[in-house]
Parts: sequence; C-alpha cells; structure tokens
Amino acid sequence: MTGRAWREPPDGCPMKKLNVILPAVLAAAAIGLMGWLHFHPTAAPEENRVVITVDGKEVKSVPLSRPQTVTVRQGDGIENVIEITHEGARMLSSTCDNQLCVHRGQVTVDNWELRPNQQFIICLPNRVTVELVVKE
Repeated sequence: MTGRAWREPPDGCPMKKLNVILPAVLAAAAIGLMGWLHFHPTAAPEENRVVITVDGKEVKSVPLSRPQTVTVRQGDGIENVIEITHEGARMLSSTCDNQLCVHRGQVTVDNWELRPNQQFIICLPNRVTVELVVKE
C-alpha cells in the first residue's frame, strides 16, 4: 500500500478547531431543520372536513378539528346557518319554507353511511349543500 499515514495536525492549527466546529454546526443545522419541518409540514395531512357549496360553488371548507358556526348569506334575505363540530355538521337554521334541511339532523363520521342522503345535508330551495368529506 502506498499512501500517506494520517497525521494529527499540530497544536494551534486551524484545522484542529475546524474538525470539531464543522460537525457541531452541521448537527445543529440538521436538528433545527428537523424541528422546523415537524412544526411546519409541507403538506397538510388529510382530515375529515365539511364543504359548503352554494349553486355548486364551494364557499367554505372547514376541518372538523376547527368547530365553528358558519352563516351563508345570499341576496333577498336567504340565509343558512351551519354548525360544525368535531363529529360532523348540522343545519341549525334556514330561511327556506319546508325546513327539511334543518330536520335532517346531524351528519357525522359515525352515522353518514346510515343516512338517506349519506354525507349530504341539502337545502334545495336555497341551493345550499353541506357535505361531510370523510378521509379513510
């Protein structure tokens, strides 16, 4: 074998300090990057959500992890109020005459397969659709 043998750099040599500092800086940068990616994921995980549409156009999409009450107002005093919970959604009130959408009750992750309209609450007179999108 023809090669040079490894020699320790002399005391006070900048290479000796670099051999310690460079790996420490790289390790700190790697740990910092991993921490940042953990708290700021590049792609949001898929989760169950409620999608509200008017005339087939999406007006709001809300993950079940963010419960809230959404009011959809249209012209001529048309209004629908939707309650979104951790479990699902229900139509709290509507200005429609028949109130079928209100009487349908809550669509949830546990009951959507058993409901007549499954994942949907539909207010036909007001053209409002509430859909529970379940990610499996």
